[in-house]
Amino acid sequence: MHMLERYHLFEGLDPQALDDIAAYARVSHVRRGAILFEEHTPAETLYAVQNGWVRLYKLAVDGRQSVIRLSGPSDVVGISAVLPEGMYTLAAQAISPCRLLTWQARDLHRLIDRYPVLQSNSLRLLSEYRDHLQQQFLELATEHVEQRLAHTLIRLADQYGAPTGAPGQVKIPLMQRDLADLIGVSHYTVNRLLHLWQQQGLVQSRRGCVVVTDRQQLLTRAETPFES
Repeated sequence: MHMLERYHLFEGLDPQALDDIAAYARVSHVRRGAILFEEHTPAETLYAVQNGWVRLYKLAVDGRQSVIRLSGPSDVVGISAVLPEGMYTLAAQAISPCRLLTWQARDLHRLIDRYPVLQSNSLRLLSEYRDHLQQQFLELATEHVEQRLAHTLIRLADQYGAPTGAPGQVKIPLMQRDLADLIGVSHYTVNRLLHLWQQQGLVQSRRGCVVVTDRQQLLTRAETPFES
């Protein structure tokens, strides 16, 4: 399997085209906490996450971060770099040590001219990100924190989860505070809920990760309206 086949941005391209695109990439290792880019700045670089996690966020007027999305292995970050004179609409920060593939915008534009499918793939990804954002805002406006956390864990498990070796169990390699930032609540609230759900057999909260042990029951929590 070619190393670029795991990324949706490069779907529909043959191995020769993938080799050509990969030749323009550079490998970058970044530390936890490193800022990849700021919002409202020229989109000069596209990042493909090979290992690690990146959070994308907007800054409020008071300086607080509003986390919009978490990106992990097989995701691309900074998709605005494919657009002519694109601007980053979010800021991006590594929340773990990361290994990234990077492309400069000027090289991407040459590659898009050579392989037009890159442009259509980019537009599809932008549409998916918009749909994800709308769903996140809907959950924030209409769901209780228990539903939001359950929905988020299910999505992360389905997209990034790794088997633990135990039947039906999936590990999500994220810390509790990152989950809290993503759903807009305190670390204490997420810790309390995960502790409760661990006692009930839905999850296991471990150092640096959460293990989903009963996806069906977690889905039931996500779809059950909260009753005060």
